[in-house]
Amino acid sequence: MFKKLSNWLDNEKRLAYAVIIPSIFLLTGFAYYPAIQSFRFSFLQYNIKMPGRIRFNGLSNYMEVLGDPIFLRSVVRVLYFMVVATLFVIIISLIIALVLNKRFPGRGILRTIVIIPWAIPPVVNGYLWKWIFNGEYGAFNGLLFQLGIIETYRFWLNNPFIALNIAAFTFIWRFTPFITILFLGVLQSIPNELYEAARADGAGAIGQFFYITLPSLDRVGAIAVILILIQSFTVFDDIYSLMGFDESTKTPMIYNYELTFEMGRFGRGSAMAYLIGILLFILTMFYIKMNVKRSGPE
Repeated sequence: MFKKLSNWLDNEKRLAYAVIIPSIFLLTGFAYYPAIQSFRFSFLQYNIKMPGRIRFNGLSNYMEVLGDPIFLRSVVRVLYFMVVATLFVIIISLIIALVLNKRFPGRGILRTIVIIPWAIPPVVNGYLWKWIFNGEYGAFNGLLFQLGIIETYRFWLNNPFIALNIAAFTFIWRFTPFITILFLGVLQSIPNELYEAARADGAGAIGQFFYITLPSLDRVGAIAVILILIQSFTVFDDIYSLMGFDESTKTPMIYNYELTFEMGRFGRGSAMAYLIGILLFILTMFYIKMNVKRSGPE
């Protein structure tokens, strides 16, 4: 039997079908079918806790989501989150990459240490910073108290604005190593002869940075910004493990999870999921268009 199967698979066309067909079934069952079902649910009044009251309601779910003040506040909140995350990840990653691109003793060890935050699972990362900023026994309060900066421990996560910035910090901490590796790979590919020629022409360190380093990082920088925007918009594990469903850090992704799986409102949750996808698509395409205009033709 195995010999017959082996002979049957000797044909390249049959082997290709044998490899592709299972993948198609898996994609259909675990990706396409749920997506189609979710799209169908978005036009239904469907609460899983009341299965007997399912009915078609057209675009009502979409209109309710767009008029939901909680959703609108979550969008504003995540836009702030995206701006802060993108700005700080790009700046910090660039600085670290420039340092790691220099030759000095222990550079290999430092490169290994830098990548550790990226290797930590998002849930662990969130709980780690939740412990650090704990108002009763957190390490951050302990440090400030020992330095004499504060006289009593403070509940940092109870302040909505501070909590949102701490959530952004946890994302920056975890995502910076990945962007650093992207930048470092480009920096190491820049020919040293370019810097030598620039020094021969009298260019200083600042001139070399703006006329050689930054232009070389232009394309990978655009990719990095897009990745950060997408990841920061869709971030879930870090914030949920840090704050749960707290209003101060509730992003559209967290609100969608709460609405769908906690409240059981699959119809409205599906509509929100598609609106989130459309908003993310628009933001990404807008940035790509602006970047193409800025870069110009090859």
